[in-house]
Amino acid sequence: MRSTIRQLLIDGVPQVQGRVYEPHAAGATTQKPYLVLKEGVQDPESDWAAFSTVIEVWPYVNRTTFQQVDAIANAVINALHRARFSEAGEQYLGDYIGTASQDFVDDEWDAITKGLRFRIFALGWLNCLTYDPDPVVVLQSWAKATWPEVHTDPATWSPADTAPGIYWRLVRIAPAQITAAVNWVEVQLAGHVLAPSPAVRLTWVRKLTEGLAKQRRLKMSDGGPLELLKVAADSEADPMRRGQIQLTARFGVLQPTAQALVLGKAVVSGAVSGEVT
Repeated sequence: MRSTIRQLLIDGVPQVQGRVYEPHAAGATTQKPYLVLKEGVQDPESDWAAFSTVIEVWPYVNRTTFQQVDAIANAVINALHRARFSEAGEQYLGDYIGTASQDFVDDEWDAITKGLRFRIFALGWLNCLTYDPDPVVVLQSWAKATWPEVHTDPATWSPADTAPGIYWRLVRIAPAQITAAVNWVEVQLAGHVLAPSPAVRLTWVRKLTEGLAKQRRLKMSDGGPLELLKVAADSEADPMRRGQIQLTARFGVLQPTAQALVLGKAVVSGAVSGEVT
């Protein structure tokens, strides 16, 4: 992942002319301006999302004016904030979370600098689909039909304030009721509402929660109902790792039909008369 982020910085911050280094590779004699990339400890808090990790990017410029630092810092933010990239088949998203320090003068390296912090998320919900009838697909279809402007397919990720991303994830599943004809299964799903603005995310969390509360049930791909039992929302929940909406639902799985044995021979008056076709 480090090499991919380095390439994003090389492509997105032309002022440094490809000079993006790890901490041990830069020093007082290194030509300025340049960037130092530091990778933090991976956080395995959300197993479903694989991990998230914090990186720091430090732009170093000659001891002239902090406006030069600000210009390069803005280019770094533009290159990494909300940037989606892949490595080894995994999808990741960068999110700017603030500065690592105030502006300061590095006397040892004869430079001025400041640190920028980004959290890199593994997008675990990109692999959230299972098989039909899939409650995640049902919720995606319902959200898109109700609000055509939203993004519901993570594969075409492009959330914005005017078109937020609404993505669903299957959290847990358990048998609820077993009858002679149908096995009822209860599921818990998490809804991730993604948009740059917190105010926009809050508005859509409310829209979704109220919409699901009114809906009561949706139709699965096999024609059966997806009964919406309980919906709750926490607008302060991490939209990337947890999701702001928690939905409890249930649907039925038909019992397999017993297959009758095929008669292979006919017997008349105790004698085998021939094969039955």
